[in-house]
Amino acid sequence: MAPLESLDEKLVEALEGSVELAKKIGEYIIKSGGKRIRPRITLAVSEGLGLRRDDALDLASAVELVHTASLVHDDVIDLAEKRRNSPTVVMRWGPELAVLTGDFLFVRALRIIASKRVEMVDYVAGAVEEMVKAEILQEAVRGSVHLDVDTYYKIIDGKTGRLFGVAFALPAYYLGKPFWRELDKAGILVGRAFQIVDDVLDYFPGTGKDRFKDLLNGKTTLPLIFYTERFGSSLVEKALREPGEELLLELFERMREAGVFGEAIGMARGFLEEAVGIIKGLPFNSGKVVDLLSDYFGRAFEKFEKTHA
Repeated sequence: MAPLESLDEKLVEALEGSVELAKKIGEYIIKSGGKRIRPRITLAVSEGLGLRRDDALDLASAVELVHTASLVHDDVIDLAEKRRNSPTVVMRWGPELAVLTGDFLFVRALRIIASKRVEMVDYVAGAVEEMVKAEILQEAVRGSVHLDVDTYYKIIDGKTGRLFGVAFALPAYYLGKPFWRELDKAGILVGRAFQIVDDVLDYFPGTGKDRFKDLLNGKTTLPLIFYTERFGSSLVEKALREPGEELLLELFERMREAGVFGEAIGMARGFLEEAVGIIKGLPFNSGKVVDLLSDYFGRAFEKFEKTHA
């Protein structure tokens, strides 16, 4: 059985013994698919460390459950209508059940972690805490077009990087390897690269995302920071006040001409290269981890080059 098929089975298994509606909603989310990049990282690191397959699947499923829970809560905050081309939980079952489902998935993830090694609960719970704090910060600055780069990194390191850190470090932590902290650091850098690419692609058509969604939700991202620092915020503020297609496309063209999308992608490449350098220097078989990152980000960068041309 393919690793991702085994992972999906493990995720469904994690819902056993719950209230029937919670199980139904959980299975709906799991079967909607997704890139599964975080658990794939956990499985690749586990293989490189020689971890037993069942243990690796448990850790990978816990990581994916935390990620899924965070997405459910994000969709409540944003009142998002679609996720992976399907109606979101909040749209299908309402905000009350969406919040409770997210809580349920968080708890199930922590119980899986506790069943493997109880000391890991504090580490994973700490990462979840940082994710929540970053989301709160993002809400506090929502709509601001004068966000600085340091605050932007603080937000994405918390909301995205922390769980990537866990995805990388958890197998090594479980096995008592002292270099788990270096893997965590590498994961945060990969999370930065991941989020920057995602933020850039939000501006382009044909990427599978709702175009301008972040901008219209008041989320200031790296290319927008670069643009406003150099050209001011008047056009951005006007586009947010009157979010018609003409103004949004004018802003997009000006940002593209200014080269801020390519500059942001260059930053993402730099963070990825730094992460890979850390990973290659650690005493485990990192070949499949590096290949996974090269393949995933290679496709993402190629998508940018095609849409940016």
